Amino acid sequence: MRLLSLRALVPACALVALAVPGSARASGLDAPIVTSGQSHPTARDAAAVYWNPANLGYLKKGEVLAGVGLIVGDIRYDRERTGAYQTPDTLQFNAPIDPSYIDGMKTGPSDQVKANPVAPSGNFFLAYPVVKDRLTLGLGIYVPFAAALKFPKTGAQKWQAQQAFIATSQIHLGAGVRINDFVALGAGVAYVLGFAELSKMQDFAGVQEFADGLNTLGQKNSFGPEAPTEVRELDVLSRPFSLKRAIAHGVTFNVGITVNPTRRLNIALTYFHSTAMRYRGKFAVDLNDPFFTQDLAAQGLQFKPLVRGDATLEYTLPKRITLGLGYDIGERWRVDGFVQYVRYSELDAFRVTATSPDLAQPKLGIGDTLAVNLPRLWKDSIWVEASGRFRATERILVSATLGYQSPASPAKTIDTASPDGQRIIGALGGVLDVSPRVSLLADARFQGIAPREVRGSDYDLGNGTYRLFIAAIAGHLRARFEPRAPPRMPPRTCFTGQLSHALRPRRAPAPPSSGAYSRRP
Repeated sequence: MRLLSLRALVPACALVALAVPGSARASGLDAPIVTSGQSHPTARDAAAVYWNPANLGYLKKGEVLAGVGLIVGDIRYDRERTGAYQTPDTLQFNAPIDPSYIDGMKTGPSDQVKANPVAPSGNFFLAYPVVKDRLTLGLGIYVPFAAALKFPKTGAQKWQAQQAFIATSQIHLGAGVRINDFVALGAGVAYVLGFAELSKMQDFAGVQEFADGLNTLGQKNSFGPEAPTEVRELDVLSRPFSLKRAIAHGVTFNVGITVNPTRRLNIALTYFHSTAMRYRGKFAVDLNDPFFTQDLAAQGLQFKPLVRGDATLEYTLPKRITLGLGYDIGERWRVDGFVQYVRYSELDAFRVTATSPDLAQPKLGIGDTLAVNLPRLWKDSIWVEASGRFRATERILVSATLGYQSPASPAKTIDTASPDGQRIIGALGGVLDVSPRVSLLADARFQGIAPREVRGSDYDLGNGTYRLFIAAIAGHLRARFEPRAPPRMPPRTCFTGQLSHALRPRRAPAPPSSGAYSRRP
């Protein structure tokens, strides 16, 4: 076994784990609730800076919309191994493995593992008209992407993920311009702040550097990204890995248009640009085993029990195109909805780079930096929602929503950090107008996937059954206010005043209704 030297044991290969945490993991990373449930692509409120900045142009009053919420999840995974594995305390390199080394107990279903994440949420939106009936500015602070997982450290999923936390917040500035009663345009720019932490068990048998090192020494092996199950998940080669305090910064923008063919019908189209994210953090890999720290010292290869350094993870949050429709059925009823196309196919791989002086092995020509690309091969997804809104009284409005999201993670790359599937969405909401200026909003939102059975995962890594259910409750306070009026001009002479009155344009007609849900001033 002492032939395991050279690049075969480069611990930086453990940084393959950086791709695991579902960072941008399709619809599974979308926060279950971003704004109030009464906000959507055709709604005229302060949250339009996120949904469709064009609708800001139709706001006659200033508005503050602020809310808090709680998100609770239930994620379960039943792994089912379909391949053959050798006993975990042996170290056979080359497949096929002698049948006497095959572990007959390591096949078929494993014990179920589950995670029950609980996380707070919040958002703040402000709209301020600066030119009456023409131009409104908006500000939004919200979390559009979030994921939190914590599985047992010893479960059958530990080579996929043990713990992960991903959150992406945005500070968004936007503006909406009302061209006339029928058309409004809008645009915005957002600063994106991301945070990530994760831990997992890294299997060295699945990395190419391990295979290359053995080949250099003339040792035949089946290790590497294409390694069969017979040489995977061995005790000695499974080492704990963690990424801590990884921060990313990015910039994105959105543009939108609203068209009102009639007073009852509103059409909205929004484009949200992609965001390049580059997380920078600290990694650590536990190599506290004689195999790594002592056995190969005589050959000039010896690592510290704990290797630490800097790590980066790069990926792109996808583009989104949203088409929204809203229609007033009558004085009390309104229906609206949207279709969103998400370009997740742009995320074909994670790009991982690790740097540490502890990685360098000068005698062997090994440097202190390692770069790895990890294929994800995701596909575009569709998000569809439809809502009905009913004004029960002058002060109370109620709403109900039903929606669907298609999965982006293909069976070949799915794992417990991306429990994606055919997702069904439901929501209930209500508005209480406390006064003409102040309203209280409440929302309950639920989503879950139909149990997804996977049998085509690459190298048997993610085969099994995935279950996901997420519930979110939120409350918002909406307050409207009159923007500060511009200073009055001094009185003019009688002739000037008469001429000014004669040339004054007539008041424009009121814009089309935005629905029963916002009839009150």
